[in-house]
Amino acid sequence: MDKNEVLKVHQYIACFWYQAGLSFILIKLKSFENMVVAIGQYGPHLPIPSYHDIRVSLLKKEVEYTENLMKGYREQWVKYDCTIMSDTWTDRKQRCIINFLVNSQAGTMFFKSIDGSDFVKTGEKLFELLDAIVEKVGEENVVQVVTDNESKYVLASKLLEDKRKHIYWIPCAAHYIDLMLEDTGKLPLIRKRIRRTINLVGFIYAHSSTLSLLRNYTNKRELVRHAITRFVTSYLTLEMLHKEKANITKMSISDEWILNKLSKEPKGQETTKLVFMPSFWNSVVYTFKVMAPFVKVLRLVDGERKPAMSYIYEAMNKAKETIIKSFNNNESKYKDVFAIIDKRWNFQLHRPLQAAAHFLNPEFFYDNIDLEFDFEVTNGLFDCIKKLVPQFDVQQKILTELHLYKIDVEHFGSKFAIAQRKTHSPSKKLLPNDKYYTIFFTY
Repeated sequence: MDKNEVLKVHQYIACFWYQAGLSFILIKLKSFENMVVAIGQYGPHLPIPSYHDIRVSLLKKEVEYTENLMKGYREQWVKYDCTIMSDTWTDRKQRCIINFLVNSQAGTMFFKSIDGSDFVKTGEKLFELLDAIVEKVGEENVVQVVTDNESKYVLASKLLEDKRKHIYWIPCAAHYIDLMLEDTGKLPLIRKRIRRTINLVGFIYAHSSTLSLLRNYTNKRELVRHAITRFVTSYLTLEMLHKEKANITKMSISDEWILNKLSKEPKGQETTKLVFMPSFWNSVVYTFKVMAPFVKVLRLVDGERKPAMSYIYEAMNKAKETIIKSFNNNESKYKDVFAIIDKRWNFQLHRPLQAAAHFLNPEFFYDNIDLEFDFEVTNGLFDCIKKLVPQFDVQQKILTELHLYKIDVEHFGSKFAIAQRKTHSPSKKLLPNDKYYTIFFTY
């Protein structure tokens, strides 16, 4: 291999990259690697595709290839049902773009993107849009439609449920958990501490000399950690501030800080005062105890490690139990927080599908002998059976299988299934080959 020739070719690639303004990360794309290999295998004198080829004929072939790739996903919709998800954002031209995705056992597939500027004006218009998407996916294949919780979407989804009797609407869980956190962050004590934390960190990060000094004492660990939402970013900053408390205290008594003219400014003096204020750190710990369990729930519902539907019910209960334990059952410490959480959960986020998924999750069911007597959970299960399975004979089949599930026999009691109850998320591999079992676990 001639290193000079390789370098020459690489320079041509780099020149194209810079002129086209491509992101450097694109060099890691498998398709780029495939392209380079194919060019090398062709050898000299490869014709360059024309403007028309790249814009029309080759694009059509790529679209056809992508559509064929998605056939397997569509087959899964029919076999195991699916969820329609919408995501709304505003582009640089201030257009409201709505992306629609479809999630199933096969994974998540991009379905359609539209300029929804005219549709988001009223709930009725949004209903027409959602209804058309359901029609294209196939009503018989859709278990639920997930959107955000704006009032127009709530109205649109109510109209959709009225028309499509066997489809659930569920607000985006991640959005609602974040709203819970934001509402909690508005409590006077927590709001004051978060604001003081932001001011303290903001002062340090606003000046190169103080930021450099901070990094020297924290071994270059940052206080600001960007996260999935604005409020979680504030929480993580609070968390890092607490972790680096000893180092920040050392920094605040160092000669470098004392001799820095910024430490003598009003904001600098306020920063020093906060660092040595025990009540500030006590309230930071309080905020951490209250917020940490629900940030963990947010990460669960916003992540892709496992389907959150069959875990969110337990996660919410565990979060509240953790808070109760951390305050030694002193209700006065968390009463206001729970009032906010319960309002969001009971009246807006809690849905029958989540209760059913919780009941049918072997990890939780077989560890809680009283679960089948929890009427809130069982009512959710039966509501789902009646709504999602209109055929009476199939409902009876499910109830028969449900009895086998309860008494832990046949496939439910097999060594294979028992061994994987706590190590694998519920899936079609652990359940009978029937779509009505898997719909509760996929989403």
